[in-house]
Amino acid sequence: MLPRGNVRLQEIRRKIDEIDDTIATLLIKRMEYAMQARAEKLRLNLPITDSEREKEVIARWQEHARKNNQVSEELMRRIAELVTEYTRKKELVEGK
Repeated sequence: MLPRGNVRLQEIRRKIDEIDDTIATLLIKRMEYAMQARAEKLRLNLPITDSEREKEVIARWQEHARKNNQVSEELMRRIAELVTEYTRKKELVEGK
């Protein structure tokens, strides 16, 4: 806990916590849509995995870094790879 005198730092941390909560909520929502996409791929008799689509997603995340300069392309690439890898694994496991 911080000393009472540092209200500004507490407020900044509160805002960071709100952003973290939003990121978590959006990741959950993303996974819900990924499962809907999986169902649609099965309906259309398409492969569950799509490496080209994964590359597009990763490139789009990196583009956000290039436009903003607050985070590195490397960070965005690693986050996107982690998200797409987890999504791919979940899509593949759901069918078993």
